[in-house]
Formats: sequence, structure tokens, C-alpha cells
Amino acid sequence: MVESLLLRWILTVLFTASALWGLHRIIRAEPISPLSGRLTDQDRDVPGSPAVRISAAWHVVMSAAMVAMCWPWGMAIPATPQLVLFAVMAVWFLALTTDLVGCTGHRRWQDAHHAVMALAMCWMLTAMPSLMSHGESGSEDVHHHSMGSGILASAPDPAQENGIAVVFALLGGYFVLTSLPWLSAAVDIGRKARTRPQREAAYEATCHAAMAAGMGVMFLAAS
Repeated sequence: MVESLLLRWILTVLFTASALWGLHRIIRAEPISPLSGRLTDQDRDVPGSPAVRISAAWHVVMSAAMVAMCWPWGMAIPATPQLVLFAVMAVWFLALTTDLVGCTGHRRWQDAHHAVMALAMCWMLTAMPSLMSHGESGSEDVHHHSMGSGILASAPDPAQENGIAVVFALLGGYFVLTSLPWLSAAVDIGRKARTRPQREAAYEATCHAAMAAGMGVMFLAAS
């Protein structure tokens, strides 16, 4: 899916680092400061909870899936189980925006952003075969580039194909842009951090910035 070998490795490092941070949060769900750059003495650290570990687990799943999508062997993974996983992930983060399942230290827009990422993964899994089928029919290496286990495997008409490419480009731009607030929060929190929970918040914001930027690059590369 990503043609450039250098870009594959860069994205693999980004997503692997994010997955390792998620594993850290699963194993040690330590208190964390709110993920906002405006730290004050009145901010209350968010204690570790099952909701924190579940959210971290979803980020590990997302990171692993993105690593797989960088490489040809990832195209052989069946799409349907992935669609189910990411649909459940979207429901989880939408539930977090309503405070139904506990607090994880994220603001509502941040949880909503994670839900959008999960839904975008569903879109990618569904639409990618149609986008990649054009110009590859008759190629001996088509299975290296198309998600043959996806849903829309038949070649679309040019208008549909252009529409899919536009959506990919829009989503790519969205994720690149939304990495900036995460990066800003990481820098602001890191600069003011005096306690371990505040440093944890800076690391977490950095990983979310990397995930959003990496996902944006993948969508732009596919458009």
C-alpha cells in the first residue's frame, strides 16, 4: 500500500513506538495529567482505571493494523475481522465522549478524534480495493497492492474512483492537521511538566500526534 520503502520504515517506526507506549499504559496504567497544554496547579491527575487500559489496548490494535498496512504482507489479512474490530473501537471512543464508561484524561474532542480514526480505518478497508484496482488489472503483482479481502473489490467507474480518491485526500489532510494540536499539547505539557503524571501526559500526546500524522500520510499516499 505504501510504495516507498523509506516511507514504509518511517511509518513502521512511528506506529511501533505508539504501540509500545500503548503496551506501557496497559501494563502500568499510572495516573496521568489531563492532555491539555494549559497545566495549572488545580489540574487533577486522572488515576489508572480499566477504561485507561481498554483505550490503550485499542491504540495498540490500531498501531499494529497500521504497521501491517505499510507492507505487502498486510494486504493478505482478511478485511472483515478488521472492520468489526474498528467498528467496536469507534463505539468505545464515542461512549467515552459521553462519560458513560469512565474517564481517561482525554477531552471529549480527543476521544471523538479516536472514534473518527477508527471509522476512517473502516473506510480504508472498504474502499481501498476499488481505488487500487484501476490501472492494476492484468498486473501480475496486483495482490501486492490491493486488499483483495476487502469489500469493494470490483473496479469502479471513473467518477466513483475520483470520489474515493478525494475522500482519501480529505481524510489525509484532516489527520495531518489534527496531529498539530496533539503536538502542541505535547510540547506545552513537556515544557511545564514537573511531576510524573505530567510527563506521562506529554509522552501520550506525542504518541497520538505521531499516530495522527502517520495515518494522514498513509491516506494521502493512497489518494
